[in-house]
Amino acid sequence: MAKHTFSRDEIARLIAGSVCGTLQAGEEAVLNDWLKDKEHRKLYHRIVHSGNINAKQEFYASLDKEKIYQKLQGRILRQKKENRIKLFYTAGRYAAVLLLCLSVILTWNHFSGMEDRTAAMTEETLAEIEPGDQRAVLLLSDGKTVTLEADQDQAIRSSGHTLIKNRNNVLEYQVENDDNQSIVTGYNTLYVPEKGIYTVILPDGSKVWLNSGSSLKYPEVFSESQRMVELTGEAYFEVVKDARKFVVQTKQQDITVLGTSFNVSAYDDDRFFATTLVEGKVQLSHRGTNAVFLAPGERGYLDLDREVPVAVKTVDPRNYTSWKDGRFYFERQPLGDILKKVGRWYGVKVKFEQEKLKNVLFTGVARKNAPIEDLLEMIRKTARISYRATKKDNAQYEITISEK
Repeated sequence: MAKHTFSRDEIARLIAGSVCGTLQAGEEAVLNDWLKDKEHRKLYHRIVHSGNINAKQEFYASLDKEKIYQKLQGRILRQKKENRIKLFYTAGRYAAVLLLCLSVILTWNHFSGMEDRTAAMTEETLAEIEPGDQRAVLLLSDGKTVTLEADQDQAIRSSGHTLIKNRNNVLEYQVENDDNQSIVTGYNTLYVPEKGIYTVILPDGSKVWLNSGSSLKYPEVFSESQRMVELTGEAYFEVVKDARKFVVQTKQQDITVLGTSFNVSAYDDDRFFATTLVEGKVQLSHRGTNAVFLAPGERGYLDLDREVPVAVKTVDPRNYTSWKDGRFYFERQPLGDILKKVGRWYGVKVKFEQEKLKNVLFTGVARKNAPIEDLLEMIRKTARISYRATKKDNAQYEITISEK
């Protein structure tokens, strides 16, 4: 049997009949069939529970129909036209019902039109949102700042110890005089804003990819005894082997290595700290607590809301390192964590209408240079959510996630 297709006018009439209590059995069956769809049920309840409908129902219920009838009867009797009394009263009663039904239809059109306008606004807003790119700001030890995407292929600063070059979106430090490593040097800080990513080669040759909304502080020349940097946010490290230990300091944990490849996530607005080891060996420690060692393919995770030690589990490192290679790679990760990362890259804020949606798990791969709508559509189809996009008065983009 062919599936019944419903026109807007037909459904509006059936909803009106439902509110007015005038549906026949066959019409009620058709409406119930239409209401089997979850989205249809949501629209139905929005219509019949709207203030517009309720106000009219209360108004009609408040009318003293008998008093109105007696008043009309007196007028008509004076004209000796009793046969018109019942007709006029009945017509008045049905006129009120007709107005109520018309209100339902107008409310239906309002909500349907509003949904159409919301969809159009979302599409228009998403078209304005662009993915991130190579951008960063370098703060030198003398207080000078350099916007790196605007200063390509040149020496930024040459000192007696280090030559700093910015070429092909890579900031590189080259030690010019190795004999002066014992001299105390100033610190530089590399800031990568939202919608940004940048790479730096440190004075010892170690390479660091810095993710959106992150910063890395480091000396222009490492000391003879150790190599130490300070991280806020997320970075991937490829540390060259050296007799000196390489230490990454964060607010939550210190990561100590000799030569290895690993990822660190330590954002101030996250309620966790995590390190994922690709190769080599790392040690996690903090404030006198027992050290935790990771082997390749392991991830150390610290829940900052609970007083528990670092949890270690085996993972696929690609889930936590593919961001530096231009891809989002998620495997059964919560939407709350996923969309926070996505928001940093596209420069949008994400809001969940229902808190439970943050815990919905999603698996997928997406290119970071693709439109944000591609990823949102993938999530919508597999995680069964809805989304809408708006642009606030302060030009901030916001994505709202809700149940489908």
